[in-house]
Amino acid sequence: MKFKKTLFRTSLVLIITLSIFYVLFTKIKFFSVVEVLSHANLLYLLIVLLLLFAIILITAKRWQIILETIGYNFQYKECFNLIMAAFPLTSITPSKSGDVIKAYYLKDKIPASKTVGSVITERMFDVLTLVLFSLIGMMFCEKYELAGVAFAILICIIAVFLLARAGFDFRLPLKSSWNEKIQNLILSTKLLTRDKRAFFFIFSYSILIWFISIVQTVMFFYALGINVPLLFTIANIPIAIFIGLVPVTLGGMGTRDAAIIFLFSEYATSSELLGVGILFSVFRYWLISLIGVPFMRKMVKDVR
Repeated sequence: MKFKKTLFRTSLVLIITLSIFYVLFTKIKFFSVVEVLSHANLLYLLIVLLLLFAIILITAKRWQIILETIGYNFQYKECFNLIMAAFPLTSITPSKSGDVIKAYYLKDKIPASKTVGSVITERMFDVLTLVLFSLIGMMFCEKYELAGVAFAILICIIAVFLLARAGFDFRLPLKSSWNEKIQNLILSTKLLTRDKRAFFFIFSYSILIWFISIVQTVMFFYALGINVPLLFTIANIPIAIFIGLVPVTLGGMGTRDAAIIFLFSEYATSSELLGVGILFSVFRYWLISLIGVPFMRKMVKDVR
């Protein structure tokens, strides 16, 4: 029954993803996008690839610190292997929901609810950092109304951190397994906010990860001969990323591409911007997922 439910959900997400691309290609000529991509500057794409590996290395260190904070010590190599093993599933599931596969890999070492709690805590730092970048970019671009929205979201996130630090007990009318996950999320967040050193490093690594990600996006623009101001990219690419995180398409494909086309329309043609979106998906999802397949196979074999 569970397998059928998962299969149905994945099939539905695949249909939605293909439908969005169908709509996009009814408005944008397919071969015009191919033409744009065929002239991509390989030097910039090489820089993107190097930056991608830097992001993975930093992400592994960040997760190692999060696990240490909640009382579980893993070698850096183990954290790196786990992150690489999670990538293939991340690309075929909505948004980054494939990250929960880490709970399966660690089921004999950490209770699943605690692993999921650590992953969600990691995502909270990602959201906090992206909103902060967007707020700064919006202020410099003088988009004060959108900056106000970003500021309101930032306040809400900070409030969650403060409530967790104070030990506020969140009990929702949900089944016990969900409340257990929420409690472990609160526990990991509370431990992180009370450990100033850990919080500093995790937040710093999050800033570094997403700054490098923004630089990657700038490199995608440059690779296709598009000149977009850095501050404009800082203000707007987080919005496209957030839209891509809505769990309705595979790896955020389609929704993120449409957002990039809309947000950056004053700087390039739709064909060029769809090319940027495709490069984003290829390098930040599919390529690293292919590299992660051997790690996933080894991890599944070890768990069995």
